[in-house]
Amino acid sequence: MNRNPLLGQVLGGLFGQAMMRRRGGALGGGMGGLGGGLGGIALGSVLGGMMRGGRGPMGLPARRGVGGNQTALLMMLLPLAMRWVQRNGGMGAVLEKFRQKGFDRQAKSWVATGANDEVDEKAVEQVVGHEELSAMAQRLGVPEEQVAQAFAEIMPEMVDKLSPEGQLPGEADEVLDEGARTLEKEIEDVQFREVSSSKG
Repeated sequence: MNRNPLLGQVLGGLFGQAMMRRRGGALGGGMGGLGGGLGGIALGSVLGGMMRGGRGPMGLPARRGVGGNQTALLMMLLPLAMRWVQRNGGMGAVLEKFRQKGFDRQAKSWVATGANDEVDEKAVEQVVGHEELSAMAQRLGVPEEQVAQAFAEIMPEMVDKLSPEGQLPGEADEVLDEGARTLEKEIEDVQFREVSSSKG
């Protein structure tokens, strides 16, 4: 079940673009180059509207800005979740972590075509760990429980969009890295525009 359509759209656009580039295709440049496929304007407006709600640590949206907006929280957590996967050995290693903790059925469903089985925040806490979740929560200025819930929504979609043909491609981690860098740049651009407009 895709509880947040924008999440799937953003991930599908990010990974689809990166995969096409690696396979010699062309989809236009940058987030905006994807047009309706990714909804770059939608992402920018979501992030921009959220940031006008005030800023917390590291210039990120204040607790009320992200905490009250699930889509905004998902978008801000997304690059942090991608970087966590990279630090933990890549997508294959992270899926193995879920299997070892008893979530083999869910992990398989994320890779396979068809519906994704959900996990809850308790599963995320077991796999990701309190320390990592706490660091992400502190960075985003939201309660740890909200980060765990959002992470539980992100993981199935992230794996699903990385494996559109029902198996994890060999370039999955390179695609993940490119997607993270693209998204981080988009967030930075939105932050810069918001700061500039507030000064103007």
